[in-house]
Amino acid sequence: MDRTYGETKNCAGCRYWSEMIAQTNRDGVVVAFCLDQQSPNRNKYTEGRQSCCDYAPGLIGAVDSPGFDGTEYAELEDNS
Repeated sequence: MDRTYGETKNCAGCRYWSEMIAQTNRDGVVVAFCLDQQSPNRNKYTEGRQSCCDYAPGLIGAVDSPGFDGTEYAELEDNS
């Protein structure tokens, strides 16, 4: 499953679904690491179709995307 940039309310659309820490499971499904320290999925690999109560829209990508410094989502939310 590809990242959906907030268009879906599941892991694939969440800003904490890390594309930098991803792998393929035995069934050939991409799983990525959940970086949200408040999530019940924290520090676990999840499939893009999974979800949790701490979903946060990933409109501009994952929080650990190359080039991000950690302020991008704060700036985006300040400007909305």
